[in-house]
Amino acid sequence: MGDIGLPMAKNVVKKGFETCVCGHVRRQPIEEMVALGAVECANPKEVGQNADAVIIMVQNDTQADRVIFGKDGLMEGLKDGSGIILMGTFAPQFCRRVADEGAPKKIDVLDAPVVGARMGAEAGTLGISVGGDEAVVEKYRSLIETMGKITYCGPLGMGQIVKLANNMCATINSWVLAEALNWGIANGADETMLVEHIKIGSGNSFSAQNWQWLKSMWTDPPPPTYYVGVKDMSHILDIGKELRQPCPFTAICCEMLKGPPPLIGGKPIKPEQK
Repeated sequence: MGDIGLPMAKNVVKKGFETCVCGHVRRQPIEEMVALGAVECANPKEVGQNADAVIIMVQNDTQADRVIFGKDGLMEGLKDGSGIILMGTFAPQFCRRVADEGAPKKIDVLDAPVVGARMGAEAGTLGISVGGDEAVVEKYRSLIETMGKITYCGPLGMGQIVKLANNMCATINSWVLAEALNWGIANGADETMLVEHIKIGSGNSFSAQNWQWLKSMWTDPPPPTYYVGVKDMSHILDIGKELRQPCPFTAICCEMLKGPPPLIGGKPIKPEQK
């Protein structure tokens, strides 16, 4: 339960669902959830033993694999006919593997990654792109909608495809915005004025509308969530390679995300220096 997972979990318990939680490294999220009425479990296996549906919200496929299939993992504890809702951003083939492994126990699996960042998670207004059997979506709709609005995307794995398409736009837009702001500032424009004008112009984007939040992600050193973008862009490029679908801007952004975040600002250039 991190930057987005914790407020998601809070909305689940606040809206009346009996909730059990399992910690990873930090105690703070567990203590906050227990204070709201959630029950702490020792490991993912114990969560599975006590839940009808389990939400997985971790950073990458490796972490999800450990939670689901590792020692004292979720699959060891899940009851027949229960559900796994994969709400992190994972490779579509990983989602299908979870479904295949869970089939003998008739485990329902949905992929339901989210967009809207921490602000949407706190407000319960995330956009949730859901892939899987439509009947299974309806079975868990009331739970999922505690956290945001569902867009049904098609079969299992398609929720990830739709989320990754969104992330292509968001990531590329953020780097373009940084480049434009740096160019404008170097020519003497004020950063705040630039951002406010872009918000009402044709250069508008989610990145511009949430500029202060985005800028807070570009600290030095950046938080771990900054580097999650490399994972998402790599998924896109891997799938594009299989399809022979060029993604040149995504490739550039993926490489840039491996380095330091963009720094905004600089000394204005005098006209005679141009």
